[in-house]
Amino acid sequence: MAKTTAAVHNLGLVESSKVRPEVAEILADVFQFDGTINLETSQQDIEKWDSLRHIALVAALESRFGISLSMDEMMEIISVCDIQRVLERHGVWRQ
Repeated sequence: MAKTTAAVHNLGLVESSKVRPEVAEILADVFQFDGTINLETSQQDIEKWDSLRHIALVAALESRFGISLSMDEMMEIISVCDIQRVLERHGVWRQ
């Protein structure tokens, strides 16, 4: 856990030790996933995370947070940590 927390802090995430409730809610909705979601949760952990639902995930993130993701950012997202890092880059959750 300490290694993961240190690695995540290096990414510059605000309150990086926690999955944001909004992100967990979107994942649960888009993927109909009721398992445990943590920062390391990735495409490999969620059976229904395929290319079509990835597009739905991007659309849900853009709609919920009022942002527009670039193609590179869309491709970058393969885990919850990636989602939160991209959102922070867009100014979501900055203090």
